[in-house]
Amino acid sequence: MHAIYDWPIWIPVLAIFLLSLGAGELGFRYGRSHQVSDSERDILSALRTSTLGLVALLLGFSFAITSNRHNDRSRLVMDEANAIGTCYLRAGLVAEPASSQIRTALRRYTDMRIESFERGLDPQEFERLATGMHATLDELWTGVAHAVSADHDLALTSAIVPAANEVIDLSTTREWLRRYHMPASVVWLLGLSLVLCGAVTGHALGQAGQRHVGLALGLNLLILFVAFVVLDFDRPRRGLIRVDQTPLIQLRESMKGAQSPVLRSQRLFMLMR
Repeated sequence: MHAIYDWPIWIPVLAIFLLSLGAGELGFRYGRSHQVSDSERDILSALRTSTLGLVALLLGFSFAITSNRHNDRSRLVMDEANAIGTCYLRAGLVAEPASSQIRTALRRYTDMRIESFERGLDPQEFERLATGMHATLDELWTGVAHAVSADHDLALTSAIVPAANEVIDLSTTREWLRRYHMPASVVWLLGLSLVLCGAVTGHALGQAGQRHVGLALGLNLLILFVAFVVLDFDRPRRGLIRVDQTPLIQLRESMKGAQSPVLRSQRLFMLMR
């Protein structure tokens, strides 16, 4: 079912649009050929209003779910950048060679973390990077273990263990959020509801005896744009709405350049205000 998230976004959007137009045309022809009395027209109007209201409610709930999930993914990037930067700073407080081992692992992990987002649409490439990130996190923990073995008190004072734990925990959270989409059954239900909305609109126009092409097309496009945003929110690597990786990119620059991660954190804080 989740294979739908591997499709380019224009495929489901175009399919919904064409099916909605087709359903609208069928609804128009049926409504024009089956005229009803005024009392029955009132009943049909109430049913159409209820149907459109239900579709609007489903769109609203879907928009809230996917937009909140997009915000969670965006917030996670900032949290992960802060966690890596904190661990990088605390690594400078432990003895060598553990300090260099931890910092090297963090730099490599950040590089692969950014690359996995940029090139993650290729399954084989993403699998290679995911394996590399797991191996790098193992190297990070090995460096922490060496730091604790070399000087337990210094490692305790530097709080390097909880800092490394947070980096590893956020990596697990990111992997889970990557697979955490709106259920595919809800996506299919949303598409079916939009097609039904087109049929109901066409039936109403058929009852009126006029097509009103501009009005019908405008309504279908408006609903379709909302559906597009709903689907795009739930695809962090595809489409137009993507999760901003700026915090991790600036972190990588600060770790490879002369800028202190502390200054980097302060600048990011000012940008997020």
